[in-house]
Amino acid sequence: MKKILSLVLFLLISLVAPVSATPSSIIWIPSTDIQPTDKTHLGIDNYFTVRPLRIGQSTGAFTTPAIGLTWGAKNFEFGFDYVTSQDNPMYFNAKARLLGKKPTDLNLVAGVYNLGTTSLTNQEVKYLLGSVSTKDGTRFSLGYGIGRKKALGNDNQMILAAIDKQLNKKWWVGVDYQGGKSALGALNLGVAYSFTPDVSILLGYDIYNNSTYKNTMTVQLDVNF
Repeated sequence: MKKILSLVLFLLISLVAPVSATPSSIIWIPSTDIQPTDKTHLGIDNYFTVRPLRIGQSTGAFTTPAIGLTWGAKNFEFGFDYVTSQDNPMYFNAKARLLGKKPTDLNLVAGVYNLGTTSLTNQEVKYLLGSVSTKDGTRFSLGYGIGRKKALGNDNQMILAAIDKQLNKKWWVGVDYQGGKSALGALNLGVAYSFTPDVSILLGYDIYNNSTYKNTMTVQLDVNF
């Protein structure tokens, strides 16, 4: 019954909101989390804006709708995003854990995301990201990424940084940052609420490093099956 209710919630939201999915993330940047092997993850990220954003969208009232799926396999996860209303709608991502077993360990991952199928859409952002958590559950993340110049322009190298904390079983807060003035560079703040262990929603605000992009509100739904 829980899985049926989660699927219904996903379908209702996907009908009324534009979406853009990513690998396991904090708000905007990837995280050091890896999806478990027995779960299928639906990540639905909505960015309300009037300017083009992350993966080659055209100007409009909202970002281009997308649906993303992610699967885990021990220390590895992989997934894809299907961006509707595009001639080349597929984008792929993958991530591997290099170090870490507990949150208080140094956790280190390497990955790639926004792997498009054409020279124009293939941002191919490769990154290395580490994190460590304090005993009270505050997590600090720091990393570095680099994407393709043909898709992102000359400012294709970026610092990745974040602080996030699970306040209790229901509430989470976080802030993350991606450097550079490409379409990916932004400071992002968010708060999330878990309806169940497998269904949560995040509300956030995005401030872009490039002033030609207007700030956005984000609504992100995460569902595990």
